[in-house]
Amino acid sequence: MRNRRQPRRSTDIGDIKTRVERKVRPASKLPKRFRALVYGKSNTLKTRTVSTLDDMLLIDVNEEGTDSVRNDYDPNVYRVYYWSDLTDVYWYLQSGDHPYKAVALDGLTGMQELCMKFVLGDEAARDASRDPDMPSRGVWGKVGELMKTQIVNFRNLPMHVIYTALERKKITGDEEDEDVEIFTSPALSPSISGTAERAVGMIGYMQHRAVYLKPQEKGGKRRRVVRTRMYVGPSETYLTKDRYHIGVDYVETPNLQALINNIYGNNEGG
Repeated sequence: MRNRRQPRRSTDIGDIKTRVERKVRPASKLPKRFRALVYGKSNTLKTRTVSTLDDMLLIDVNEEGTDSVRNDYDPNVYRVYYWSDLTDVYWYLQSGDHPYKAVALDGLTGMQELCMKFVLGDEAARDASRDPDMPSRGVWGKVGELMKTQIVNFRNLPMHVIYTALERKKITGDEEDEDVEIFTSPALSPSISGTAERAVGMIGYMQHRAVYLKPQEKGGKRRRVVRTRMYVGPSETYLTKDRYHIGVDYVETPNLQALINNIYGNNEGG
């Protein structure tokens, strides 16, 4: 008996073979596109980090964190206040008629909130008895599908794509027995977070740390400075990913353009 799940073989296998072989390429010849998710607390220099990219468009999804890059990197910024704004800028970038080689969606946490407002507004318009401040399971389902579609759409753009997000800590275990574990990941719903994780080759966790420098003169006081570190290596306490084989646990004062140049050998074309 024929397996019903097995697809029926087409009679024009010659044409299929031609179409398939036209698309087959060595991995080394595929386009060099950097995909990353950078997350952390507010004010951990996520916007500054993505602004290190050359020829980059910063999509500010109601974050307004651009003051930190106004006087030096000064990237081109597209501010998003409505869901339709996000759709417009996607189609603009997808057209290819623009000067940008990279785009940063800053950030996914705000984008999820914007999407929720969009869906709740639509639901309230359809049903006047519905409380617009109480999302149902169906509303969350719509938000998830819209978010996942946009994340994948931007991932598929022919350019470097960076997402940012705020962090969320999940506490598990019994506090009374002091057997508590804390895991840090992007502040997104589980299904949306899963899509974002799969869409990128690198996930970096941003964190500040205090460093005390030795005094330059004898008898002087040590000077305290705050430095930024992006963790990318395997960790049991925060979500990270390194598909590009960066080969280190963390990057000090991360510069994404320098990182891309190192990965692709200063040759991003292709």
